[in-house]
Amino acid sequence: PARAAAAAAADGGEYDYDLVIIGAGVGGHGAAIHARECGMKTAIIEGGDMGGTCVNRGCIPSKALLAASGRVRELRNESHLKQFGIQVEAVSFEREEVAEHANQLVKKLRGNLTNSMVALGVDTLYGHASLVDNHTVSYGYPSRPEEGGQITAKNIIIASGSTPFVPPGIEVDGKTVFTSDQGVKLETLPPWVAIIGSGYIGLEFSDVYTALGSDVTFVEAMDNLTPGFDEEIAKMAKRVLIDPRTIDYHTGVFTSDQ
Repeated sequence: PARAAAAAAADGGEYDYDLVIIGAGVGGHGAAIHARECGMKTAIIEGGDMGGTCVNRGCIPSKALLAASGRVRELRNESHLKQFGIQVEAVSFEREEVAEHANQLVKKLRGNLTNSMVALGVDTLYGHASLVDNHTVSYGYPSRPEEGGQITAKNIIIASGSTPFVPPGIEVDGKTVFTSDQGVKLETLPPWVAIIGSGYIGLEFSDVYTALGSDVTFVEAMDNLTPGFDEEIAKMAKRVLIDPRTIDYHTGVFTSDQ
């Protein structure tokens, strides 16, 4: 039936949808909302969890960890609190509860996004998508082919997001060597962490780890820290987020697992 529908569409017949969006991250979700506002029959295909990288493994959990670890840093800043006549006894935290705080926020937002698609009348399909032709999308999981299928659309938006870059020679085991995808779960809190890359994601993790008691070393391939930043912002980031912390760094070097 799907092949017949594709053939009919190619001959000028009806498409299954006005718009199919590949990827249900914040970009795909926003596109779906706008499409429905324009009266378009819309479907969205997601290979993982609703919300994509930002909601599940990026902006949302990282900001939740920053908020929690930031409170710890503030409460441990005795000299600052003393200016206000405040004295705080030894500050402690539970790593598991900090991680669960972020996890619960992710679950809530993911549920809200899922419900919003239902309320708007957007069909949500799960599986890895691939283009058969300019108007046909195949989707599904290799391990569960019976759950997939093909649909046709007049227009297709690719909003598939991104994955962390792992330098050649680095082997990720998810335990002692991990990407930001695993890092936001805060499954461990080692005394020392090496962070490859000093962009905004690396800075966020360095702030979380140092606030919770870890030492951090940046390994940056470029000659300067935060190489993608505006020059003035890079200077401020170093002054505010790096120099006062327990952070060491090496620039102009490449990484390997040796």
